[in-house]
Amino acid sequence: MTPKKGLNIPLVTIFDESGAIIEADQRRVIRYAIQNGDGADSVFLCGTTGEFNRMTNAQRQQLFAVGVDEVRKVNAALSDGKSKIEAWVGVTAETKAETLENLRVARELGADLAVISPLTIGDLPPAEIVEFFKKEIAEIVGDALPISLYDNPDIAYAPELMGNLTVEIIDDLRQMPFVVALKASVTREVLQSFLNAFSGADGKPAFDVYYGNAPLIFVMDEMRREAQMDEKTRVAGVVSGTANLFPREWRKAWEAAESGDVKLIEAYRKAFADFEKLCRSSSEHYATTKLLAGIKRGMLNWQIIGSAAVGAGTPALTVSEADVIDDGLNEIFDALEKIENHEQKLSKDA
Repeated sequence: MTPKKGLNIPLVTIFDESGAIIEADQRRVIRYAIQNGDGADSVFLCGTTGEFNRMTNAQRQQLFAVGVDEVRKVNAALSDGKSKIEAWVGVTAETKAETLENLRVARELGADLAVISPLTIGDLPPAEIVEFFKKEIAEIVGDALPISLYDNPDIAYAPELMGNLTVEIIDDLRQMPFVVALKASVTREVLQSFLNAFSGADGKPAFDVYYGNAPLIFVMDEMRREAQMDEKTRVAGVVSGTANLFPREWRKAWEAAESGDVKLIEAYRKAFADFEKLCRSSSEHYATTKLLAGIKRGMLNWQIIGSAAVGAGTPALTVSEADVIDDGLNEIFDALEKIENHEQKLSKDA
């Protein structure tokens, strides 16, 4: 029940101007992310990058069905020697009842992994999380569907009470055989506390940690050493929203981080940071990120999708902000292409 290691891409959801999901575009996004086995090792439908909190529960289940079906089709057509891709689905909803309903649908569809953010479920007090998993969730998943926990303080229903899952809650949950991983979209300090807590040979099941705060992979080696990690806890992969635009490049960035290639790590870090800068909106009084809108704008420019609409409540680009992305994106792509050409030359010389 161990999920696949490597690059996980939390897919953007493609809406039309009315807020309906465009299924044909959604399937193109999945195929582009996978890149015939050279991009994503797994894809994540209905996560924060997918604007799960900007849609109805029926739309979430629609995404599950489209995504699991398309991944199955892609796997059937993969070139010889390519490893199968996993379909992860975010089943978290506003209530326990809807979350459980989504979990049943995910199991029936044959998803490879369900992702649950306990602190986002509005009627689930932190003190009741472990019991909820032991009873209701265990009854549905059995040994048929593994679960990854998802910790992201930006989507906690009551961040003033508890922004992050505690080490104690995670430790209790990971003892259940179906809880196999943690996707941590957290600060470096919080992630380091998780790695430190779960790194010892404590006799408990292996537990995989995925970096949800993707730029942290560029200091991954340092964090591993600080945690004195062993095989009981694995830094299993990275979950990157900008990989919707740059799937092959993020796969190579993960491989560089794993191998400790300092020059490549810095080159990829700078390129991806430059794209995020393009998506920052600033005024006299504040600055904010419009990363989701920026990713969709780039995908529209490259004709991957036909609509760059964001969900109701997600910050949209102004005309001038869209122009900034249009002008800057080619420069970033050129920088990434130079990295690729340099690596190819080194490979041939070797």
